[in-house]
Amino acid sequence: MRLIVLGMFTVAWSLFVAACATIAPQPSGLPFQVDQLSGWWAESYSPQPACDPSNLRVRHVFSEDGKRLEIIFDRPWRTELGMAEKFGATILSATDRTLVIRYDGETRRTRNGQPVEWEMSIAAPGVYRWRETSWDPTAVNTVVGIRCSN
Repeated sequence: MRLIVLGMFTVAWSLFVAACATIAPQPSGLPFQVDQLSGWWAESYSPQPACDPSNLRVRHVFSEDGKRLEIIFDRPWRTELGMAEKFGATILSATDRTLVIRYDGETRRTRNGQPVEWEMSIAAPGVYRWRETSWDPTAVNTVVGIRCSN
């Protein structure tokens, strides 16, 4: 009986440690709660299920100081900036529900010649939307981010 209890404790402790290891620490000074973007996400712009296995999955990783964001893909993917397995971005500003970023190596330009900046807004738990910051404040693109797993 003692071995069974010890074994159950060991399993429970291992699960607890594994769960804690996957929780990203909140960067100091960043008002955006990074746990809003925990897990694997899919971005979709069609009526197909966003989390279909054929769709690209992404994970969002924040730097400890809250100044950088890495968007990691589950496989190499062709993007507007070329083939990539991940994107790095500088976090330019943040609120409790939005991030404004500029991708590393951004070559796209706004009408006034500035590098494109993107705002990601949490629309609801497990849902985000993107908009270019130079657009009308109510405009968003057709991409919807959906959390597929934690």
